[in-house]
Amino acid sequence: MVLLGSLLAGCGMGRAAPEETAPSPGAEQGQETATEPEGNVIDDEVILVVDDEADVRGDCDEREVVVSADRATVVLAGACGVVRATGRGSVVEVGSAEKIVLVGVDNEITFAEGDPEVINQGRNTTVNAAGDTED
Repeated sequence: MVLLGSLLAGCGMGRAAPEETAPSPGAEQGQETATEPEGNVIDDEVILVVDDEADVRGDCDEREVVVSADRATVVLAGACGVVRATGRGSVVEVGSAEKIVLVGVDNEITFAEGDPEVINQGRNTTVNAAGDTED
């Protein structure tokens, strides 16, 4: 027993406790940090509105629309693909949409024509049929 106690007492002697290292900035947020754009993105496939209080107007041209900004105004003529509102207090008007998804708070989406599939999981959010989407 004394021998075992001596061996165990010697374990770890002369060794410093391992230091904890802090994760690098953004490491805990993973992909969000790497993929979050610094401003609005408008390309051939998507119209992404991330700038708070942005005013975006134009032609949808069958693109996907994502409004994650707060208090944005987005007016798009023509046909859109999926239209998502995930921010707060934004107003989105489109000519038409294949699908409308509301997840944010206090958002309003209006479409001028068509019969889009609507998924409304937001709080105090509305989808309205009819509207003028002219610039």
